[in-house]
Amino acid sequence: MNQKSCLSDEDLCELLGSIPVPESIKAFRAGLETRYGNIIRRRYDVSKEELPFRCEQIPWYGLGERPIDSGVGPTRTLAYASGKYFVQDAGSLLALALCKADASSASPLLICDLCAAPGAKASALLEMTERSKSFLLANEVIRSRIPALNTNLSRTGSNRYVISSLDPQELAGTLGAIFDLVLVDAPCSGQAMLSRGKQNRSSFSKQQIDHSALRQNRILDAAIQLVKPGGQLVYSTCTFAEAENESQIDRLVKKEQVAETITDPQLSDYETDSGCYRLWPHLHQCAGSFASNLRITVNPSNKVHWKQSKNSPHSNIPLQDWYSDDLSNLRFHQTKVSLYAWPVDAPLWVEAVASTGPEIAYRTGQTWRPSHAGALRHRTNLHPNLTEELDAQRANRFLQGNTIQVDAQGWVIGTYDGCALGWIKGVNGQGKNHLPAHARANGTLMS
Repeated sequence: MNQKSCLSDEDLCELLGSIPVPESIKAFRAGLETRYGNIIRRRYDVSKEELPFRCEQIPWYGLGERPIDSGVGPTRTLAYASGKYFVQDAGSLLALALCKADASSASPLLICDLCAAPGAKASALLEMTERSKSFLLANEVIRSRIPALNTNLSRTGSNRYVISSLDPQELAGTLGAIFDLVLVDAPCSGQAMLSRGKQNRSSFSKQQIDHSALRQNRILDAAIQLVKPGGQLVYSTCTFAEAENESQIDRLVKKEQVAETITDPQLSDYETDSGCYRLWPHLHQCAGSFASNLRITVNPSNKVHWKQSKNSPHSNIPLQDWYSDDLSNLRFHQTKVSLYAWPVDAPLWVEAVASTGPEIAYRTGQTWRPSHAGALRHRTNLHPNLTEELDAQRANRFLQGNTIQVDAQGWVIGTYDGCALGWIKGVNGQGKNHLPAHARANGTLMS
């Protein structure tokens, strides 16, 4: 008997506490052991007709689509490589639905994703900011996870974000209650990851659940200090234990009395308690997830005031060789090896907390080069001097890291179907490949 199947019905009922299992506990157990395929979350400006395969709608999220009989993995297409959609588990869309990340905000919002890596949810929130001229702080304590987070945020083509790497309590003490929306996708026992081989039976132990719940208490206490009075806090996990889910909400609402739940009529089919929602693997073809929607009612005592940061000098960086804009709409911050460029309306505190951000240039030795993240912004707020549209064959060769033939001379962004793939340096008809290793494809992608 393997580790997955040795959980008894009594074990599962105990961890769920007062939460009834829809259908039957045996169906739930079978769902826990079933690996469901990832879905795609298309960009807000990409229509269903532009997707490379037939899809069915994910009911709880307007931009979520499940591929149907494509025969091709969703990451094995040129559409994915060019950023037309992201790939994630369908359960992760539940928290995004409560954030209304698939709809345009009526007014600009200041948003914080407090536990942001690897960036599936953060990238959706960032696309939301691009539509409403909002701004995102993506925080990740574990520094080794920041490169993946930065890659996913760069794929959106936006510069309306900053990445910090601070303990939640330190971040709250630094910034205070300034955010309209805070998402806490909390570290948890990860029971929903059992079918993916990322967890084992120990995730169902009382010791692991209690340990996770205490850590979640601490993170949520800090998160509350970051939300404006009347602002929104969305809490989510990828686990099933009531102690890590509904009980966390009860503590904030009933015991601490610092929040009240917000119900979402569009998600009533998934509600387990007031303002609390679950997706079940045996019902919803996903790993499973929990999410809750709160309005913060406490009046914070900490207030922080910031002065405008000065623009860093960048006269030694040949931006005019790469970009056609006058760049007066950007606010620069230069380090020894990177040049970041935020919009001029970015919050005043951005540079003070930045671990990294929207890079447009980087230095190797004494030479500055245009960054990959800057190339991906050509559809939004940073325009190159030159672009060259690639057919499927050349696009595949480029994405595999090869030199390709190009007409342009000098630095040029290679595009496919109008979407940026990365930088090429054209010399006498040959295009030297400047695609970073993390963006390269292994094998041929479907057009």
